[in-house]
Amino acid sequence: MSQAKNFINGEGDAWFNRNVADVTKGEDNTRKILVDWCTPFKKSISTILEVGAGSGHPLAYISEKLDAKSEGIEPSKKAVELWNKNKIQIKGGGNTNLRVGTANYLPYENKKFDLLVFGFCLYLVDREDLFQSISEADRVLKNNGLLAIIDFDPLKPFKNEYSHKENIFSFKNNYSNIFLASGHYSLMYKHSFSNHDKIFDTDVNERVSLSLLFKEEETIYK
Repeated sequence: MSQAKNFINGEGDAWFNRNVADVTKGEDNTRKILVDWCTPFKKSISTILEVGAGSGHPLAYISEKLDAKSEGIEPSKKAVELWNKNKIQIKGGGNTNLRVGTANYLPYENKKFDLLVFGFCLYLVDREDLFQSISEADRVLKNNGLLAIIDFDPLKPFKNEYSHKENIFSFKNNYSNIFLASGHYSLMYKHSFSNHDKIFDTDVNERVSLSLLFKEEETIYK
């Protein structure tokens, strides 16, 4: 069974149950930094997508601060049901919709979003689904749009066992480099920190980063 199906069929709910206390906090440090980076471009951000949206609270925070409508894709059915039941009571929730899904298929039209966020999920994407997931993100993001990636930040790619369930693996990689290598994206900002704290982690295995990329307009040079 693929990792995407594993998460849709129960591991997404198990992850949500383990982390619900943390992921229902909207104003985490990473999202605050992202909002600060995006605020100068606020007038050009009206639509946001987060892939791996978790509880919906962090996405609602971004949506409220940037005054934009947002959509979220999340494999946990429990997280999506809980969010859609309670969202009207949460600041920014009225403009934030979640649906069940995974990164390799995004049910939206081409060039729909001004800002796309990978919310700490790419390390759990199967290698056979990785480039499809990257292609899907590129497809739904507008030219001149912004792409944020929150994920592990190792010196080199490596694979290790996922500690919560057999036959699932973590694929740690600097995923922004894949987009940058295409020549269609430019790095705007990068912030490195610990998986356990706000400060930089000297242990590269626990190092995480938030990167913000700009999707370049196609231009003919003469």
